[in-house]
Amino acid sequence: MNGPLEKISPRQFKLLVLFFSVGSSILLVPPSLIQSSQHDGWISGLIGVAVGIGVIMIYLGLIKAYPGESLFSIFNKIYGRVAGKAVSSLYLVFIFLLTCEVVSNMGDFMTTQIMIETPKEYIHLLFMLPIIYGVIKGLEVIGRSAEVIYPTFLILLVLLIVFIIPEGQFRNLEPVLGEGLKPVLNGSFSILTVPYLELFILTMISPHVSEKKEVGKSFIIGGLIGGMILVITTFLILIVLGYSFSSLVPFPTYVLAKKINIADFLQRVEIIAAAVWIISIFFKVIICFYSTVTGLGELLGFQNKKILTYPIGVCVFYFSVYIYPNIAFFTMFVSDVILSYSLLFGLFIPLISLIMIPIKKKIEKTSKNAEGVGGNAG
Repeated sequence: MNGPLEKISPRQFKLLVLFFSVGSSILLVPPSLIQSSQHDGWISGLIGVAVGIGVIMIYLGLIKAYPGESLFSIFNKIYGRVAGKAVSSLYLVFIFLLTCEVVSNMGDFMTTQIMIETPKEYIHLLFMLPIIYGVIKGLEVIGRSAEVIYPTFLILLVLLIVFIIPEGQFRNLEPVLGEGLKPVLNGSFSILTVPYLELFILTMISPHVSEKKEVGKSFIIGGLIGGMILVITTFLILIVLGYSFSSLVPFPTYVLAKKINIADFLQRVEIIAAAVWIISIFFKVIICFYSTVTGLGELLGFQNKKILTYPIGVCVFYFSVYIYPNIAFFTMFVSDVILSYSLLFGLFIPLISLIMIPIKKKIEKTSKNAEGVGGNAG
């Protein structure tokens, strides 16, 4: 876990971006799109994905300007050591809270839909143990795990889509743009906020990609596929459940899987959907947790960051239980708070940083030229 020694392939990076994009988003984004845009939620999703790819391009601009550097290191180079560390510290808090948030999402889902009698704390504990173990083993193991698990994830996802399509009725999509374009555009912020404005976290991992030239391609493809999975899920929810019903339930994606019925023989296969979500949420949490550990280690100047894994793991477990105590609180938090912070950390600061790069380099060049002239004069 000592940064430079760990390498992952471009394919592994692409899969990590994909899993991160799907993550808890597959539980949260479709209902949010539907509540905002009603029957046109899937159109909002498409718009959000397009804008999200533009956001990824901003992150790639930072990566290209400082290849092989983590996000925190990039901030140090752009803003200077003191201001850079201050900005990085704010980002570290955001990443830590996001880690807690996603673990809480997992606990809420499990305790309300599958393991109703099980205390949330036990779910969080069982979920965090392999996360901590994976981070201790290092990024290479995480990357290989994503590569091994991906075929299973893909098969389960395809089966879910194939089984659910016969239950759909396309008239549930009508009227198209019935409320005009404004709700559709407003709804696109749902998928832009989660996951695209969170994807800056992957810049903590991108320095470890073995082929630097492939980082951009892998980042874009992973983000695009992940976003389209969310759009397809929203589309299926609408044609099967309809707007009115799906807007009333907390996890319509899971309810969707319960509708699968093949000739009264194949039923109650929602465990397939649960498996898809658990896999993707696992990788999102492990990426966030890894970034928290390595980010704090980088700020503190630790060579061996593994020693931070256990204490941060305990903090994530504690805060995931008590910061987000229930679904109602989390829903309020998302609607009132998360968009503002996501725009700040996921868009405004990266965009300002990207604009600052040529200014910073021009100042440095002017300074060097001035020193050269002064030296010659001397």
